[in-house]
Parts: sequence; structure tokens; C-alpha cells
Amino acid sequence: MDGELLSLDDDLFDAYFDRYPFKITHDLVGHPLLQLPRLIELARSLGGPILYFKGDHAINQVATAAGRNELKRTFRDRQLSRPELSATETLAQIESCRAWMQLRDVGSDPEYASLLGKIIEEFRPSSERTAPGLSAPRADIFVSSPAAVTPFHLDEEHNFLLQIRGSKRLSIADGFNTAVLDRQSLRSYFLGNGELAPYSEHLEQHSVHVDLSPGEGVHIPPCHPHWVQNGNEVSISLGILWYSDVTARRRHLFRVNGWLERAGLNPSMPGDRPMSDALKALPLTVRRRLRRWRQALAIFHDNRRS
Repeated sequence: MDGELLSLDDDLFDAYFDRYPFKITHDLVGHPLLQLPRLIELARSLGGPILYFKGDHAINQVATAAGRNELKRTFRDRQLSRPELSATETLAQIESCRAWMQLRDVGSDPEYASLLGKIIEEFRPSSERTAPGLSAPRADIFVSSPAAVTPFHLDEEHNFLLQIRGSKRLSIADGFNTAVLDRQSLRSYFLGNGELAPYSEHLEQHSVHVDLSPGEGVHIPPCHPHWVQNGNEVSISLGILWYSDVTARRRHLFRVNGWLERAGLNPSMPGDRPMSDALKALPLTVRRRLRRWRQALAIFHDNRRS
């Protein structure tokens, strides 16, 4: 496909990126790599396990874990029930088997890697203005049965979700609001206890509700918990996720605090003491800047040789 794949409003991007959900439009609806027959082929070829579950699970998957292991807050650890089908059978029967599926890191396939690269290069200049240091980009594809629900969870990466087929409604809660995500829950997430977040209906008043149709997409800021209600048709969505200096710093601060806690210390929470945060993050900041400098230098030398 020729031409731009994304339509971005620079003013909207600068005002809301990494702070607040906002919609964009795209030209990927008819892309051959994102049609169901091609996705079935992709599912057969992917080397890693495919995440898929029944689509009728409760929005909240944290409180229901009480009495077992409350720290196990991942989709896999919760052992949610799934169709009695293989991943490829589920995908082939997605219209009737009431499930949702995540094909993770599809950029391991060269064709999808090329598509991911083109999309990244279109929004990289805009994202670098707010959150420099784009790294480890990933493309995930979500395929859901009619009316399927994806439970409440969070992702630490920057995220664009692009709707290809069908429709869905996202309820995206304000991750900056401690009534939605208290700092102990955030700490638990970064210590490796899973992406599922506690949900109750009162969080809807702190949420933005976004309806997506084919050709539309939404930016989900990092650590903004969300759940998804699929529409009345099969849904296909393309998720573009990546890290930056902003997300790497957040993860680093919580990990350093974890090390200090294991040493018997009581470190301040990230955000409470900016000078302390800056000292904790200094090695990471230097390392990431040196890496970008080396990459830029390598590109400069390559261009000179060519």
C-alpha cells in the first residue's frame, strides 16, 4: 500500500499524547496482512504461544483471585477458561466460538515487521517531541468474537490501538488518578505481579469511553487501565506498542525501589522526591543517551560510505 497509513493531527498529538486518550484515523482497513485468512496463516507460523480465552469472563479478574494467590495477576496465571480448540481452530471459528485472541509480537514475521516499521516512522517525529527514545516497538493483533469482553488490565508501553474490522468500546480509566490505580498497585505491577488491575463500577466515572469503528484508532497512555467490550461482529485490531525514556525511567525507578526494599530500606515512591528519582535514574538516562548517540553515529558513517 502506498501513501500515508495514519492521519495525525499534530496539535492534538502534542496536547494529549502520553496524557489522555485521543482518537486518530488510519488507512489499514483493507490491508492484506490484516485479513482473517492471512491471520490464520500467521497463527500457524508463530513460534511462541498464543494468548486466547473465552470472551465471557468478568471485567474484574483481581478480586476473584482472593483466597488463591492474589499476586498472580496475569491472564496466563489466572488460568481463565478458553475454547476447547487449538489457537488456529479458535481463530478459524472466531465468529461462533465466543473468544478473544492476542497474536503477540507479529513483527517476528518479516512482512509484519515491514508494516510495523512503516507505521512507526510515520508517528516517530510526533512521539519523540513528548517521549523521546522510542525503542522495542511491537505489533500485536487482537481478534475477538462478537460481544467478547477483555478484562480490566494495564500496559506500561505507549499504545495505539487501530480498528481494522468490526467495532468495540474501550473504557479507559485515568491512570494518573490514585482512585483508579493506587501507587501500591502500580508498585505491584512493576515488581512483576501482573497486568490485571482491580476493577469496580465506580471507576467508570474516572474513565473515557471510546467507540472504535474500522479506520479509527485510539491512543492509550501508559499505565491507563482499560477493558474492552466487542461489538456485534468479529473484531480485528492492530496494537502498536513501544517504550521510551519516559516508560523506561518509570520501570527503572520501581525496580530500584524493589532492590532497596529487599536490602531492608524504605525508599520514597517514584514522584515523591524528584531529586532522589533523578539520582536513581541517572545510570539509565546515561545508558539510553549513549545508545542513541552510537546509533546516530553508525547511521552517519553508513551514509558517508554510501
